[in-house]
Amino acid sequence: MEWLLLVLAAQADPRAQWAEDGATREFYNRPADLRWRHAMGDWRDAEGKPQGDAPFAEAETPASGAAAWDVTPLVRKWLDGSLPNRGFLVRALGAGGTVRFGSREHAEAAGRPQLVVDGRAIAAEADTYLDRSTYRAMGGGDSLALSSNNPVLLRFRLDGLRDVKAAELRLGVLQTSGPRARAGVFVCDPGVAAKAAPPVPGLAERYPGDRGIGKDPAVYLFSDFEADDWGSAWGRGADAATLAPVAEDAERRLEPLQGRALRVRIPKGTNTGMNVEYLFAKQAGAEPEEAYLRYYVRFSGDWKTVQGGKMPGISGTYGKAGWGGRKVNGTDGWSARGSFAVAPPEGNPLAGVVPVGNYVYHADMPGTYGDIWTWVDGYGGLLERDRWHCLEQHVKLNAPDRKDGVLRAWVDGRPAFEKTDLRFRSVDRLRIEKVWMNVYHGGKLPVDRDVHLYIDNVVISRQYVGPMAGKP
Repeated sequence: MEWLLLVLAAQADPRAQWAEDGATREFYNRPADLRWRHAMGDWRDAEGKPQGDAPFAEAETPASGAAAWDVTPLVRKWLDGSLPNRGFLVRALGAGGTVRFGSREHAEAAGRPQLVVDGRAIAAEADTYLDRSTYRAMGGGDSLALSSNNPVLLRFRLDGLRDVKAAELRLGVLQTSGPRARAGVFVCDPGVAAKAAPPVPGLAERYPGDRGIGKDPAVYLFSDFEADDWGSAWGRGADAATLAPVAEDAERRLEPLQGRALRVRIPKGTNTGMNVEYLFAKQAGAEPEEAYLRYYVRFSGDWKTVQGGKMPGISGTYGKAGWGGRKVNGTDGWSARGSFAVAPPEGNPLAGVVPVGNYVYHADMPGTYGDIWTWVDGYGGLLERDRWHCLEQHVKLNAPDRKDGVLRAWVDGRPAFEKTDLRFRSVDRLRIEKVWMNVYHGGKLPVDRDVHLYIDNVVISRQYVGPMAGKP
C-alpha cells in the first residue's frame, strides 16, 4: 500500500488516524477494525511517555465562556515533523465533574472548537469523545463531554502554517456539572509502527510470471483463467453465470494482472458472486492437514456493499457444520473462509478502503456464527479498490487433543495475520476438505447494486507460495 506510506511531515498516516465516525472506547477506527492499544484511547505526554501524566498544557475549565490551552510547543512539533498530527487528546486531570463543550457541529459558530494560530482561527476537521459506558462512536453530535471517564479528541488541519509564534486551543463551554474540572492536553497516539518490510519470497520466486508453477510437486492446482475450459480443474461451481474470464473491462477500468482474469459479479438484489470448490479427496486423492491458498484480487471501483461478507478460504464443513449459523463442536466441521467488511464511508480517514480478513468457525467459537478476524498486522488487510493485491492464507489443523492449529495470512507477500492456538477439531477424521472460492455478500442483506471484483493466478499448494516474481 505504497500510497499510504507516502505521508508529509505534518500529516499522520491515515491508517493510524482516529475516525470521528468510528472512535469508540475500544476502536480508534471501528469501520476499519483498528483498535486502541489501551482502552479509552492512546496518547503521549510532553515527555514522550505513552499514557504519561505530563500534559503539553493544562487549565481549569470555567463555568461558562471558553476554556483555553497554550498548545504552541505541540503545534510546533507537528509542523517540524517530530510528531505526526494525530490530533489533541484532552483528558481530566484527577477527579472533577463533567464539562460539555460545543462540537464542530454546534449550531452557533462561536461555540465550536478553534485552534487559534497567530490570531488566525482554524475550525476542527474532526472531533468526538470516548464514552466508557457505551460501545458506540459519539462523533457527529453537537457537544463533547469531558469527565474523568470521557476524554475528548480534536483534530485540525495545519496546511500552509510555518514559523508559529503562538497557538491556543479554545473550547466553548456549554454546561458544567459537579466540581470544577482541570484538564490537560496530550497528543493522540493511536496505531502501531508499520514497517515497510519487503515481500517474503516463496515458491513463486522460482517461476517468473507463474509460468510453469502448476507443474511444481508442491502445487495441487494453478488456475489463471486463460483456457476456455478453466472450470474443469475445479470440483464444482465454475459454470455460474456470475463468472466470466475477461482480458479487458473498460467500464470498470480493469488493468489486467496477466492476460485474462476471472470477473466475479454479485448482481443487484442477490448475495452470491462465486461458489467454486476444489475438493481434495476427489481431485488430489487425499485430504491434507495443511494447505496454502494464494490468489490475486482486485476490487472494482463499484465495490460498495451494504454488509460485509465472505471471500475465498480453506474449509472442512463436510456438508454438516461450519457455515450459515451451523455452529461447530470439534467433531462435525470447521471453516476458515476469507472475509470483507463494508468500506469506511466518506469522511473517514480510510474512506473506500476494503478491510479483509478471515471468517472462522472453530471448536472454541463463542457464538452461533463464526469469528471475524481482520488482517490488521502492519495494516495489511486494508485494500485499495482498482488495484491488484496478492492474498495468501495458510491453515494447519491442530492435533485433536491440542490447541495448536495455525491460521496465517499475507498481503502482497507481507505478514498480515497469525494465530497459532486454534482448535479446529477434536477428532482426527476432520481434515482439509476443500478450498472454497466463495464471494458472498452478507449476512442476509443483498447488494443494492451490481458489484464486481476480479480474481487471478490462484495457487493451491503444500507450501508458502508468495507473490509472483517481479510483482507485488
